[in-house]
Amino acid sequence: MIDRFLRYSQERETKICVVLMQDGTMKKTNLRVTAIDPDGAGFSALLPGRKRAVHFDVADVLTAAYARGDRGELE
Repeated sequence: MIDRFLRYSQERETKICVVLMQDGTMKKTNLRVTAIDPDGAGFSALLPGRKRAVHFDVADVLTAAYARGDRGELE
């Protein structure tokens, strides 16, 4: 399910809400996926207020959902 949200964000260039496990703590944030690794083990995303993409491991993502105001409807 997480892979579907990552692809959704990348294909539609829209933000998603994710809960990440970083340094032993959970962190909820909105991000926009810019690239997914060919092996599917990681992805790059833009975080709010940053101009450069940050790389994350898919294993660090606990859950993903639509960002506030997005219902996933096709246009």
